[in-house]
Amino acid sequence: MFGLFGYQVSWSQLAWFGHRASGLGVLLYLFMHVVETSTVLFGPEVYDAAVGIFKNLPARLGEIVLMAALVYHALNGLRVIAMDFWPGLTVYYRPLTYGVIAATIVAMVPLSILMITPFAPWNPV
Repeated sequence: MFGLFGYQVSWSQLAWFGHRASGLGVLLYLFMHVVETSTVLFGPEVYDAAVGIFKNLPARLGEIVLMAALVYHALNGLRVIAMDFWPGLTVYYRPLTYGVIAATIVAMVPLSILMITPFAPWNPV
């Protein structure tokens, strides 16, 4: 446990909050994606304008955050499933949580570089 804004917060609370927040973030993106894709019903000009909104650096940074949320949510979900099927793993709750965080960071380094390349100074285009 550690202090956060005057409250004692445990790692299990942070893992639960991270899982819920990442799930809600992915749900919000899914809603935005459905709305953006449905603009095709209004013609190609409207669809091209809607897609054009997301072809800039701030939107790409948002997509990187979305990817991090997806990776964390997936890995943490696997951790939760593993602990549900094998209750003996709950002894390793904290190391498994650290492993999820470390694996998310390790996975996001190359993914972030790959995703930011079209806007990066090293991009030859």
